[in-house]
Amino acid sequence: METRIATHIETKLFYSIIKYLSKRNWYFSKPKWKITIEYSPKIFDKGMDFDFYQLENNEENILFVWTNWFGGELKATTKNIEIIEKKFGVSFEFGAPEFLHNTNIIEDMKELLDFKK
Repeated sequence: METRIATHIETKLFYSIIKYLSKRNWYFSKPKWKITIEYSPKIFDKGMDFDFYQLENNEENILFVWTNWFGGELKATTKNIEIIEKKFGVSFEFGAPEFLHNTNIIEDMKELLDFKK
């Protein structure tokens, strides 16, 4: 499946998407998305300077990174990005990502993450 990375997502929208996906059955009969990895709440700058989430739904996942400098990034299949854009009435920007271009981001950050599986 083709993935894309949306960039420069405004903070309020970024967190609204995560909240919506993790709280509802948002797409037909699929179960809700579960937060399986999160930037640890024990880290002092969580949500102030940096944040990270991985949401999973069966075989699919969506990665989210946020910084106070660049806003949010979202990496998902093209299909899921289009569904999110439609639900929230937005058109994402697809510029050069600061973080999600790194295919090893979870491994590189594992000491700072909480794994919820």
